[in-house]
Amino acid sequence: MKTKITNDTMEEKFSKLVTNESLTQQEAQTVAYRIFTALSNEEQDSLALVTAFFGALTIKKPSLEELIGTAKAMEKTKTVNFHFKVNKPIVTAGGTGGDTLHTINITTPAIITAASTGACAVKSGSKSFSSKTGCIDVAEALGVKVHLSPREVEACVETVGTVIWASENIYPWIHALIEAGSKPVTRQLFPLLYSLRLVIATALNPFALKRQVRGVSEPFTDLVAKVLGACSYERAFIVLGYGETEDIRIDEFSTLGRNIVSELKTNGDIETFDVYPEDVGIKRGNAREIIARENHRENAEVVARVLAGKDNSSRRDIILLNAAAILVLSDTCKDLRDGYELAKQAIDDGRAFTKLEQLTQFSDSSQSRFRLN
Repeated sequence: MKTKITNDTMEEKFSKLVTNESLTQQEAQTVAYRIFTALSNEEQDSLALVTAFFGALTIKKPSLEELIGTAKAMEKTKTVNFHFKVNKPIVTAGGTGGDTLHTINITTPAIITAASTGACAVKSGSKSFSSKTGCIDVAEALGVKVHLSPREVEACVETVGTVIWASENIYPWIHALIEAGSKPVTRQLFPLLYSLRLVIATALNPFALKRQVRGVSEPFTDLVAKVLGACSYERAFIVLGYGETEDIRIDEFSTLGRNIVSELKTNGDIETFDVYPEDVGIKRGNAREIIARENHRENAEVVARVLAGKDNSSRRDIILLNAAAILVLSDTCKDLRDGYELAKQAIDDGRAFTKLEQLTQFSDSSQSRFRLN
């Protein structure tokens, strides 16, 4: 028997949070599902519910049970299930946002580079939510058709070995959330709701995959690894990257300094360790070189030049390092050092840029093909 959640019930749960008391997994699932439903139905109080719930979670800091419950609520809202006919692991990657250093788009070219080596790597996302250029923005600027039907997504993965997909339609509440986040007031407010980004980045799994690289910009790597383990993931890297000092944080593997990595292993164990660029044979990067450009076209140009082997700056190395993590999780390489070398070869011999061309050709984008200047 389903329990109808009333306004009084919501108020009771919010009261627990503001007094620093955690919700049970079932309570969090019930409240989160009510909020996602309100967003989907464009209810008048939906934005207030989002702000109250995720604001309270951010202040309190979300517990493992709260994150698992919210993830399960999110899973219940999915409208599509995929069935990929691929006889190898499929890996996805992404971050929570919230970097203190606004970087170029790193994950999208890392996905393409990894796929060019023969791994199966995919990326879902939306237009920019907390950065200048989101993965969908940069993919569209590169000439990739990102608005594919579920069957087209399956065919693209099975044929090309990769896809970059605007997945907001699989969750009916995403459009409303993105629209709310674009308003003047919430544009200032949403970046402060770290728990919102954390929950979405942790729980969104449109492809229903079991392996992923997940970047975070706050020290929650172990917690997120536990959530993914509870959600039946097989393998995962959860990483928080730093710059020269810990004031600089990025939700990717960093070539600027220390990385804290929590690895979810196939036996369910979680190991947390540090990775430095030197451990992978990479020299420290220059933070100025990886800062995002001003518009989507310029950021797409950066990606294309790296994939084409025309950029040997810190931008190349940070993309290669993140491709290496994908290659390890795909069982293509045994460690990050081997993955880095394989990804480097794929760029140097032209396979990475060829994979981008295959992706644009398969998706048959009506946009003009991207041409390097």
